[in-house]
Amino acid sequence: MIRITVCDDSENDIQLIKDELERYGNKNHLQYSLTCFYKPELLLYELKDGKTSDIYILDVSMPGMDGFELAGQIREYSTTSAIIFLTSHDEQAAEGYKARALRFVIKLNMERDLPEALDCAVKEVFKSDTDVLTLRRYNDYWRIPYSEIICVNRVARQLIISTESYADITDNRGIKEFFDELNDRRFIFIDRSCFVNIDYISQISGYSLKLKNGVSLPISRRSMQEVKQILLEQWGL
Repeated sequence: MIRITVCDDSENDIQLIKDELERYGNKNHLQYSLTCFYKPELLLYELKDGKTSDIYILDVSMPGMDGFELAGQIREYSTTSAIIFLTSHDEQAAEGYKARALRFVIKLNMERDLPEALDCAVKEVFKSDTDVLTLRRYNDYWRIPYSEIICVNRVARQLIISTESYADITDNRGIKEFFDELNDRRFIFIDRSCFVNIDYISQISGYSLKLKNGVSLPISRRSMQEVKQILLEQWGL
């Protein structure tokens, strides 16, 4: 199921978006969950609680915090979410693409252009989840998208794979062997015995980082410079 979040200060526009999403979902047999906010600040509370969506549909012109600033905040918590901007002024598009927006939709043309923007967003979501890890442990099997892997720790002679939707899973491979098998740039070593999915990092402070689930992990002195450099590049700082 795809998670979609809408933020628009107009109740009427949110209802129009809901109607378009319902038509799109029915036509394309797409299952999705929808969360709507009338204030950007409320969406930020969700992000700080570690709740992100696959697709964000953001109004550009909102009081207090505009859609561009909100998109910048979203990018601090998720580098892979697809962002669609809604606006009444097409000249704002250049600014929107700085936040790596996928599409810019003029509100007057929403019925015509939003479905195409959603097509692209859904493809991006599915493309980011094409990498899947298959694990076997005795008679148990798991098929886990890379996007669900939070971090991997080596404890004694076992790997502990922490995931978003499953209980911790153990594996007998070496951590370097496992890291090389994933071969995905979203994972970085923060210590010789631990690597983390960048998308789940919410904060770095001193020699530790905080994950969206509230867990803090130490960063080794040896890894600190590389970790900071990678995060600053990902977060656009």
